[in-house]
Amino acid sequence: MPLGNLAMRFVGVVLMLPLLDHVAPYLAALETDAARQVVNFHTGFNLALAVLFLPILDPVASALQRILPEEERREVAGQPRYLDDGAVDTPSEALASAARETLRMGDVVEEMQRRSIEAFRSNDARLAREIEGLDDVVDRLHEAIKLYLTRIGQGEMDEGEGRRYIEVLTFTINLEHIGDIIDKNLMELASKKRRNMLAFSDAGYGEIAEFHDRVMENMRLAFNVFISEDVKLARQLLGEKVAIRDAEQQATESHLARVRAGQPESIETTSPHLDVIRDLKRINAHLTSVAYPFLEAAGELRESRLRTTTHASAMAAGSVESSILPNEGGVARN
Repeated sequence: MPLGNLAMRFVGVVLMLPLLDHVAPYLAALETDAARQVVNFHTGFNLALAVLFLPILDPVASALQRILPEEERREVAGQPRYLDDGAVDTPSEALASAARETLRMGDVVEEMQRRSIEAFRSNDARLAREIEGLDDVVDRLHEAIKLYLTRIGQGEMDEGEGRRYIEVLTFTINLEHIGDIIDKNLMELASKKRRNMLAFSDAGYGEIAEFHDRVMENMRLAFNVFISEDVKLARQLLGEKVAIRDAEQQATESHLARVRAGQPESIETTSPHLDVIRDLKRINAHLTSVAYPFLEAAGELRESRLRTTTHASAMAAGSVESSILPNEGGVARN
């Protein structure tokens, strides 16, 4: 734009210079004051430029783009977008920035999880490598958020900000663990299935896909709980933990029934089938952990059980146990 403006004015000056002696008498006839003559000439000159160039702006713009093509801006994978260095002295703003970056990290984890089921279906080695590459992005974002949080002045936080600090840090840790489960466990299982040329039965793959879709729904719910801090949504998410546990048991029993019936695909894929279901359940456990801080802050948790409420979702879920951290390498509760 600056180059285009300069070029148009240059053309205008070149065209006008030979005409100045002819224009001056007309300016004097309109206004005797010299200063006003300059102002009137400047106004008229700009109007003339507009009349001259407005009809040909498109070809002028195309020519300028060829002369100065816009540089492609490539974002470095894993480079944080929302961590505002200028906000670290204001805990509320810094925590909002960290939460926003955490949601972006969650988007990458969600993409890994969404594409992981396709890696099992298609046996695509390239897709598995791409998912593994996304885990590197997750690791870099986790490290950036963690270091950013350490720079926030904790001594200046009030009680609510202190809780939010722990919520953000805990959720980023859980997201990083989910990324590791997808990368190091699920993709390893997908690779083993491909190397050994195994195939799930139609019923078996359907069960895995259904279980995967349910975990995906809980992932989106967990993101909503994290950003909204809504206690009702937190109860719903925690209730899903019981449903996932029941679904795991049902999927396991169905697979073993096919094994007992002598179905060849089920016999060959017993180990990867059960391992995939187990790892998806572990992912769900890390997701549901986001609900605990909000329920505890609202007084919704007893020492060992979720309080009884009249909410329909709570009645459906029943009483959900709240125990210590699981032995799954993460901070989610089982």
